Amino acid sequence: MIAIVAAPTDRDALDRLSRLHGAGELTAAILALLATPADAAVASAWAAQTADVATAAAIRDDIVGLPAALRLPVFDLLLARMHRLPKAERRTLLQATRRVMAAHTPLRPIDRLHWLLMRRRLGDRPPASAMPGSQNDLARLAPHTLVQIARVSAYLSRMVPDGERTTGHRWYARVMAPLMPADAMPPCDPPDGDGFAHALDEVEALPWMLRPVLVRAWVDAALATGQRARLPPVAADALRLAAGLLDSPLPPELERHYIELDWAS
Repeated sequence: MIAIVAAPTDRDALDRLSRLHGAGELTAAILALLATPADAAVASAWAAQTADVATAAAIRDDIVGLPAALRLPVFDLLLARMHRLPKAERRTLLQATRRVMAAHTPLRPIDRLHWLLMRRRLGDRPPASAMPGSQNDLARLAPHTLVQIARVSAYLSRMVPDGERTTGHRWYARVMAPLMPADAMPPCDPPDGDGFAHALDEVEALPWMLRPVLVRAWVDAALATGQRARLPPVAADALRLAAGLLDSPLPPELERHYIELDWAS
C-alpha cells in the first residue's frame, strides 16, 4: 500500500494515514498539514475545527512527524480522497481551512498556494486553456500574458529561492530576462492575494505545452540563484504547488525533493 519511504520510522505513521477515508479524519489530517504547530493561535484554531474528531490528536502527531519530503505527497493523496466525498463535506473542509489559515498572522504566501490548489482539487474548474500550439517558446506569448507571468513570478519570489527579498528579486530577473526586454520588464512587485489569483487565472490558461516550460524556467532559475543545488523546503513546496496549479509535471530537479507514495484508493 505504501511505496519505499525515506526512513522506517515514517512507515507506521504513513500506514495509519493511508487508511484515513472519513471526512472528519481527512479534514483533521489536511488541516494539520497546513497548520504551524508552534503557533498557539494556529494550534487553537486547528483544535476548534477538529473538536468532534476523536482521533484528531493522534492524526496530528503522525502529520507533525512527517519529513518535508513527504508532506506535499501526503497532502495530494488526502485531497484526492476528499474530492470523492460529497460536495457538502468538501465545502466544510474549505471553510475550516479558511479559519485555520486566518490564524496565521500575517497570512503566509504559501498559504494562498495551498488554498488555491485545494479549491482546484476539490471542485473549482480551472480556466479554459488556450488552443494548443506547436511552439514552446514563452517569449512569443502576447505582452499581456507575459505581464501576468511576471506577476505570478513576483509573488513566488517571496518564497523562492530562499525567502529573502534580494535573492527573490534576482530569481525573478533570471526568470523574466529571456522573456522580455529589460525596459519592458515589470519591477518585482509581488501582488496582493487578489492580484495574484487574477494573474494565476491567466497563467493557468497557457497552452498545455507551455506550462512545463514555465515551471522548468522557475526551477532552473531557483537552482542557479540559490546558495546550493538543493532548494530549501519552502521554495520547493512553493514550486510544486505552483506546478500543481498549472497541471504540469515536475522537472526531475524538483521531483527529487519528494518521496512519492502509492496508496490504495
